[in-house]
Amino acid sequence: MYAPNLLSSIFGFLNDNSDYAVLRNYETLPESNPSRDIDIIISKKCFSGIKHELVSIINNEDWKIITYLNSDRLVTWVCGRVNDDGTVELIQFDFFFNTSVYGILLIPASFFIANRVYNGKIYHVNRVCEFLDKYFYDRAVGAPYPEKYKAIREEVENNTAVNEMLKNVFGVNGVAQCDKLSGKRLLLNAFLHSPFISFSGFLKFEYYRISNYLRSNTGFSIGFTGPDGVGKTTVINKIIDSLGVVFRDAHEYMHFRPTLFGNLSDVAHSAGLKKEVDKNYDNPHRGGRTGKLSSLLRLFYYTIDYILGYWIKIKSITRITRLVIFDRYYTDIICDSRRSRIFLNPKFLYYFGRIFIPSLDYNILLTADTDVIMSRKQELSASDLELIKKNIDFLAFKPGYFLVHNNASPDDAVVEILKCVFENQNNKNLKRLG
Repeated sequence: MYAPNLLSSIFGFLNDNSDYAVLRNYETLPESNPSRDIDIIISKKCFSGIKHELVSIINNEDWKIITYLNSDRLVTWVCGRVNDDGTVELIQFDFFFNTSVYGILLIPASFFIANRVYNGKIYHVNRVCEFLDKYFYDRAVGAPYPEKYKAIREEVENNTAVNEMLKNVFGVNGVAQCDKLSGKRLLLNAFLHSPFISFSGFLKFEYYRISNYLRSNTGFSIGFTGPDGVGKTTVINKIIDSLGVVFRDAHEYMHFRPTLFGNLSDVAHSAGLKKEVDKNYDNPHRGGRTGKLSSLLRLFYYTIDYILGYWIKIKSITRITRLVIFDRYYTDIICDSRRSRIFLNPKFLYYFGRIFIPSLDYNILLTADTDVIMSRKQELSASDLELIKKNIDFLAFKPGYFLVHNNASPDDAVVEILKCVFENQNNKNLKRLG
């Protein structure tokens, strides 16, 4: 997204108040930004001194900080805005403090700043620095330098500054020799070049990695619950499309649970406890009513999956600036017991979940009038729909739940959901920023 007003304000402030340089894709800035993100190199001390002013600019332009990653080598802000016409704008700022891998310093910010260029509008790195940043990082992680940047490589690979940096950091004589070594060997060479600084950097890297994993307040998760015919799939797809600029390749779609373990019926069949498995998944309400003992066993089985799956699958995604979307989650067990065949009191299931089930950041309760739902899909009777809606109403005012009506255009529901998520994410991130 272009976001010209925000970009002009941000870079106008940076020009007057900081030493920075844009790392790549700077040609059209600040008028427009056709790339996914904007990579800015800046010292950590300088960024810390101006971050609150940058936040004020973002909020004054009516943008929200919807994800905030704070790591050893960069700070990422994904900013979003829902316009009055329902369109969504997203832009990602990556403030890099250096070029490093696993905390091992390859190129400090000062090197880039000393070689920056002012084009009359913004500061950006020169060609040598643009090549070194990408080349050093890719080679240190064992990846080849991208073919699409071949022209930049051919322009500067024999430059004296490039050869000096390769010698100082990796201990190699030129790009050709560097290409032949593995990423592990190059990273070891960089570590041995400054072992004490490298070890300190590695400890900082591990601290931030573990901290972001445990706190899981960088990315976020959304669960959608509602009766068949309410329009969940349409709304979810539209939300993914709206967030596509940043999250198209940075989201994970899940259904009902993390699914570390197979369906209970399949597991019972494999263990010889059940002769046949009904695989008519097009009719999710096909199962008969189960007793309390059977319901409890199912609940405990799914609970293990929710707990372990959250820490293994969900946390590993939301620890960075990524999004997890659930079409149904534990909330569906509370609202639609026939689907999961857990016939227990909704209030019991709610409080059980509060204690044992890891919560998603946002639990969207999607509902609509019964006649509207029946006109879209007639899988459930009116009485079944009313029972599900009654359970949804029970959850509607509980913490972490958001009731959204989808009687009209799904676009209206999408706007309401995104405004809610953006506002709440911004409030969380402002508290984290202090």
